[in-house]
Amino acid sequence: MQKMYFISGVSGVGKTVVARRLKSLLSNGYEVHDFDERGVPDNAGHKWRLDETRNWITLGQEKVQENITLVICGFLNPDEIDKLLKDLPAMNVQTILLDGDPSIIEQRLRKRNEDTTARVDLERAAGRSADAFIENNTRFVPVLREICHRHNCPIIDTSHLDPETVAERVAGLIEQ
Repeated sequence: MQKMYFISGVSGVGKTVVARRLKSLLSNGYEVHDFDERGVPDNAGHKWRLDETRNWITLGQEKVQENITLVICGFLNPDEIDKLLKDLPAMNVQTILLDGDPSIIEQRLRKRNEDTTARVDLERAAGRSADAFIENNTRFVPVLREICHRHNCPIIDTSHLDPETVAERVAGLIEQ
């Protein structure tokens, strides 16, 4: 049975950069997408994320019929994925967690949101201040790590790795 892969992690862990690199590392038989590529609405919350996850799982089921393995990079929770899969036809889904030190992730997010335009866009999508988003995001790092441990997800610590190395490790896990 072919798998579908979710590359998960909190904001600032490196998912978007890894997704771009995976597109060139994984060629024939793979399709790589960014979870948010269809756009993020104002005040995107839990319901939007569940709806998007359901959309990607449905696309993954279609791609399996075409012998294509779908790889989605975005913030996903394995507990929520399992609940959604109970309502959908059987699908072999593997989550890979990109993890990191919360203080390093906070530094990355602060740097990314120094620009006013980026900060305003984050606040629009998150429905809260950039500072509140960054604080909640970094507090969730150990929670998501524990959830992924319970689901036996492979975990890659991106704290001190360049994106190329992270992408190569992810590709290795997918291709094995």
